[in-house]
Amino acid sequence: MNRDRLTALTDRWRARHDARLPAQRAQADPEREAIAARAFPHDTTTPAAYVAEHGAAMIGFTYDEARYADAQLDAWLLEVGRLLRERR
Repeated sequence: MNRDRLTALTDRWRARHDARLPAQRAQADPEREAIAARAFPHDTTTPAAYVAEHGAAMIGFTYDEARYADAQLDAWLLEVGRLLRERR
């Protein structure tokens, strides 16, 4: 796949992802919630610090598409998603 096509597909995916409103997010299944809780340092690192360190590698971030029972984790992931969109 050529680079221009990949860029166009990535931009289209991002536009669709960004168009979703937080109220439309489905509840994360227990497995996804457990993975998110283990994978992201939401208790020890701010979203801004995490994005500053890892944002360049986070091209297809989707963890903000679901709602999480843990309100702190949910807010943290929403903020990470917002910051990643701002970086573009």
